[in-house]
Amino acid sequence: MRRWQELKPELDNLGIRLVVISSDTVTQSAAGRGRHGLDAVVLSDADLRITDLYNLRTTRNVAPKKGMIVDLPIPTTFLVGADGLVKWVDQADDYMIRSAPDRVRCAIVDRLDGAR
Repeated sequence: MRRWQELKPELDNLGIRLVVISSDTVTQSAAGRGRHGLDAVVLSDADLRITDLYNLRTTRNVAPKKGMIVDLPIPTTFLVGADGLVKWVDQADDYMIRSAPDRVRCAIVDRLDGAR
């Protein structure tokens, strides 16, 4: 998540807000936000309701939680326009991989910035 910090000034200049939805609890999410130095809104989806609402649960990635193995969300990045419509989606197979900032930067220029 530290890599996202490099995009923060550009996102701010474009009026783009970074929102992270984590499968961690609220407490774990807050600790992770501080640990990673992430300047973003971090929301908890510990019960995976939002994950399931958008059909983003995968059995390929699992994690131990409370003595059992649970599915994790597919790592997904959405760019949502001011009109509320999804302009771009990027997904990874591995829960340890996130969208590279340069890839997102290109998507912003191609899909959002040009629409202004």
